[in-house]
Amino acid sequence: MSPAADRAALLCMTRHELHAAARQYFKTAGPTEPEVALVEHGDTRLVFKDYGRARGWFARIIAPILIAREASGLVHLQHVAGVPQLVRRVDRRGLLIEYCPGVPWGQAKPSEAAYGRLADLLATIHRAGIAHGDLRGGGNFLVDDNDRPYIVDFVARVKRGSAWNLVWNWVFTRFMAADNSALVKLRARHAPHLVSLAEKQAMAHRGRFERLARSAGETIRRATRHFATRD
Repeated sequence: MSPAADRAALLCMTRHELHAAARQYFKTAGPTEPEVALVEHGDTRLVFKDYGRARGWFARIIAPILIAREASGLVHLQHVAGVPQLVRRVDRRGLLIEYCPGVPWGQAKPSEAAYGRLADLLATIHRAGIAHGDLRGGGNFLVDDNDRPYIVDFVARVKRGSAWNLVWNWVFTRFMAADNSALVKLRARHAPHLVSLAEKQAMAHRGRFERLARSAGETIRRATRHFATRD
């Protein structure tokens, strides 16, 4: 088949057929987690993100909201190189996205130039009016063999509000600041010589507040997993 025919075949597949075409699972499903699979047909590769095996209220209510949020974020960033493109909404609980041929940053040894490109990519995303919101762990920063960076998994994304919405735009700036802080932490972890003294001081100051926020977030996630998966 031609690449166009391979892609067309993937676009017509059901959830069951997409899982049958999976060649690798980047993530397996949990009570409130999606399955993330690399699916192949011929020479075409796509990523299938699927909450189809979620349970309870999470499956019926929350999962469709998360899929809709990520899909709309990817559409908003569809012209940004380094962000996977939305290919297809499979249904309310699954979507197909472009495959980014990278690995998590910590598994690679990117050059200094790659860190600069990653900073440029994050700045481009912010200028487009999106804050990622889930970069703290570093797993959503990818890089390929040519030192090209990617940022993935936009389910927690936050959009900039209208000009008059001052309160929401203040919230948006805090999310951008969290993204930028995650970028500094990535450099501190893997290329500490690239972190300036001012960034080290800012990171130490923010750490106290981030620990409180992290504790609150973990409590909320535990409660969500307990109640949302109950029938």
